[in-house]
Amino acid sequence: MKRLIILAVLCAFVLSAAVASAADIKASGAWVVEANWNSNWDFSDKIATRDRESAFAISQRATTTFEFIANENLKGVLQTRYGTQRWGARSFTIGAGDSRARNIDHNRIAVRQAYIDFNWPDTTVHVRAGYQGVSLPAAFGGGSLILDEEIGAAVVSGSITDNVGYLVGYARAVDGDVTGATTVTNGQIDAYVAAVPMNFEGFSLAPFGMYAPIGKATTAASVVAVAPGLAATNATTNPTGADFDNAYWLGAAFTMDLFDPFVLKADVNYGKVDSKYKQNRRSGWLFDAALEYKGFDFMTPEVFFVYTTGEDGNGSKGNGSSERMPVLAAQNWAIGSFFFGGDRLLAGSIQETNNYMGFWALGLSLKDIQSFAEGLTHDFHFIYAKGTNDKNTFSSVAGELNRNVNYGRTLTTKDTLWEVDFNTGYKLYDELTLSLDLGYVNLSTKKERWNNTDGQKGGDAWKISTGVLYQF
Repeated sequence: MKRLIILAVLCAFVLSAAVASAADIKASGAWVVEANWNSNWDFSDKIATRDRESAFAISQRATTTFEFIANENLKGVLQTRYGTQRWGARSFTIGAGDSRARNIDHNRIAVRQAYIDFNWPDTTVHVRAGYQGVSLPAAFGGGSLILDEEIGAAVVSGSITDNVGYLVGYARAVDGDVTGATTVTNGQIDAYVAAVPMNFEGFSLAPFGMYAPIGKATTAASVVAVAPGLAATNATTNPTGADFDNAYWLGAAFTMDLFDPFVLKADVNYGKVDSKYKQNRRSGWLFDAALEYKGFDFMTPEVFFVYTTGEDGNGSKGNGSSERMPVLAAQNWAIGSFFFGGDRLLAGSIQETNNYMGFWALGLSLKDIQSFAEGLTHDFHFIYAKGTNDKNTFSSVAGELNRNVNYGRTLTTKDTLWEVDFNTGYKLYDELTLSLDLGYVNLSTKKERWNNTDGQKGGDAWKISTGVLYQF
């Protein structure tokens, strides 16, 4: 009997301790299903043998975030993602969810974020440590075009004064296995980040800097494998030449609403990758500006301009460095909702990487147009763009493209495009949105500049995407 009493007391103690340390769990997420019809996204419908039937696919993704909250100053965050995949492929092929499925290695829920989030006691210091989303300051475009991605990092932020704050962080983008196949000694890519966000009445400014030392054993070929946005464009890039030095970026994000209802947003970014080999170097800059008018209650008009530096021609000749701004990793920057990304759901954008660097664009957006029914809104975008890459950026070898330069994706000074988008969303419930997005792009290219022996000269591309988004 005495043993039973002791056992009961121990059980009660363990259970009470477990209850005392239990965390509240909060779940949120975005689950999406999208059907997409598209035509001529590779701008090659001039080829006589091409199947001109419109492509059709249905894609799905489920992103779920769990917050394990101990108290208002401490929590753990776990974000999972299933997809993005097309119905009928890999995770969503017939029977993929069965334990006997042949594609069982693809049928998995991936961990997208996992980090600890806490405040230092009795201070304004905020710390996040673990695999998390990190984005450099950006006023326009929906995110930074330098770094805006999940990465292993430790980030500390806080306040210096009521109007001035700070953010410092360390991240490791690559460690050891920089080729994707074999381990390379000293093959690391790190990132040290610092920003000073300032908020005053009528405007805000956030200057920042990022320094990224690259392991001495890292070759140009391995950079292309893991971080293609850092790689030079030259056809003559030394693929086995190691001795990369470092990369760095400087910039600032600016927003001003002093003249409300007008809101001005602007960004200036500069980046450089250095190397012992001149043809492996890369440097360039970005400037963007947008002016919104928020005086209407039925829509928000916005005009914007974006400029990024392009190749100056020396890269094609093999005697110069690349002139496009290097990018570590960016997933959210976009203008419009078709050619330069920006699709509201999953697979409705032509660009999925940032190999379009080297362009200028002028655009008009009419956002959040209130329609005839409650919960029904529209967005309209018009963009005219032209390349800033030298007309001879294409490799001198027939049929061979320079690194990160692709026909129908990269624009030269002889290439132009214009885009029109009209997107509609209807809130069936507060958490459930139905959408219908329409997009059209006309691309004009020069056949002789791209060695297009099949007669491609750009052409028309279009999309129709419709889907459902559940956000909770």
